[in-house]
Amino acid sequence: MNCKEAKRVIFLFTDNEMEQDLLAIFRAHLEHCPECAQQINYTRKLLTIVRSRCCREAAPARLRLRILQTMTRRRVVPE
Repeated sequence: MNCKEAKRVIFLFTDNEMEQDLLAIFRAHLEHCPECAQQINYTRKLLTIVRSRCCREAAPARLRLRILQTMTRRRVVPE
């Protein structure tokens, strides 16, 4: 993995959404790249600040229902 690829997936890592096979490659890159490791620290701090200052409001029940109805219509059928 190079720095450009690492920067493309940094939010997957910080949000704990990275797939296991990619995670190992990403961590190996961080061990050898202090610039990307520093970017991870910066991103984590930024996300902490944003999350702490954002208002947490519940979505209206109607919105939740519309989203759920849309999801059932958009199921992917395997080819």
